[in-house]
Amino acid sequence: MPRIIKVGSSGGCISLNQAIKDLQADDVIFLQPGFYELPQGVNLADITIKGTGAVPEDTTILGYIGIAEGSRFVTLENLCINTLTDNNSLYVPYDMDGYLSLRNCIVKAAATETAAIALNGKITLELYSTKIINGSVSIFADTDFRLEMNDSLIDYQSDDFCALAIEGRGTAIINNSEVRGSTNTFSSANIEFNINNSRLDSLALNGQTWLNLLNTEISSTEDTCMIISDRCWANIVGCQIKGGLSLENLTRVIMQNTIVDRLLALDQAKLTAFSCSILSHTDLQDHAWIDATRVNFSGNQSFEYYLALNKHSRLTGQDLILNANEAKIAVFDEANFRANVAASDQPDLEITSNREPNVKIFGVSWSFKKD
Repeated sequence: MPRIIKVGSSGGCISLNQAIKDLQADDVIFLQPGFYELPQGVNLADITIKGTGAVPEDTTILGYIGIAEGSRFVTLENLCINTLTDNNSLYVPYDMDGYLSLRNCIVKAAATETAAIALNGKITLELYSTKIINGSVSIFADTDFRLEMNDSLIDYQSDDFCALAIEGRGTAIINNSEVRGSTNTFSSANIEFNINNSRLDSLALNGQTWLNLLNTEISSTEDTCMIISDRCWANIVGCQIKGGLSLENLTRVIMQNTIVDRLLALDQAKLTAFSCSILSHTDLQDHAWIDATRVNFSGNQSFEYYLALNKHSRLTGQDLILNANEAKIAVFDEANFRANVAASDQPDLEITSNREPNVKIFGVSWSFKKD
């Protein structure tokens, strides 16, 4: 039968070390506010630990926690785990088949290359109203996982390592949350990735990743703000991508009601776009193809061309809006530009190209300029 164990310094309580030595499956530990030192770490199984302070920092565990082999679940609530050594703050082993739930917790790592939360095995990780600081959440290659992250924060702004790194197989769901640092899936990944009403610094998708991105901001202004590569599929709706969006390899993307600063499509990437705005520059290369409807292509003086196609790329469009802002359109090599234009800031478009038959524009007057 589950027991309730009170840990602290007041009457009727025992020490945390005493409680750990005598744990039974399904026990619930109530930790009074204070600092609890576990310098050698501890392995937990089938246990719930709840801090009884007003905020998580009132009840702080100085150390690190592993999930014991064969454990079905570990639940941590209203706690702060402060790991000052080069250890995973929370480690899930390869033979895990269960749940790790963090509710209203703070996990502070040592800001090294070691992940704050390291996941292996078959695991469901639940992060509710939880902050991960100075370390990553890393899901490794052989993991069969489900990640649910709600109203939570991962803050690990590193030039060398990801804040959220996903390999393995499974589903990741991020709602109303923020990731400060890069979010990456890797070549071994085979996952469904749903991100809703959130904010990420940058996002790079590889492997076989099926992405649904809804009402989310990707905030980096770098060219690598968002990269979709390999055999990834993406559905992007109502988002703002403040830097460059790169589509590579065999990616397939549907994008609606989204604002992108710069767009690069290459290899055999395909994009279908509805009611979107590309603010500064669009570049199509190789065999990339964009089918655009009611899309606003704009430019600025930072780029000579606001719309550039080369090699065998294609752009087909309906009801396009073209705002050159003193930039130009270029169609090179065997590239094709076929479009109906609803509005333009230029009364007469000038198209730089080496093959006039590869350009057909309706709805606005245009002229051909030999490259």
